[in-house]
Amino acid sequence: MKLLKNKITDEGGIALANALYHNNTLQTLNLTQNLVTEKTIDAFLELFKKKTTLKTIYFNQNSISLRNVKNKIKEMTQLGINVSI
Repeated sequence: MKLLKNKITDEGGIALANALYHNNTLQTLNLTQNLVTEKTIDAFLELFKKKTTLKTIYFNQNSISLRNVKNKIKEMTQLGINVSI
């Protein structure tokens, strides 16, 4: 699903992560060029720990510091998720 350039904030990103808990088909999510931060990364990490069919997620060109989320991205990768920041 491509949701790039939609001005999605953390509120929307967290809601999306929560909604995807009930989704059994989505494999790729593109959140490039939105307004999400590390808070959204946290919500998706929690989703990935519980359940997901997502295999690839894009967070490129958002307000995310790679330095701040490096360990979280590593954990996502260990869960089998391809992450692009």
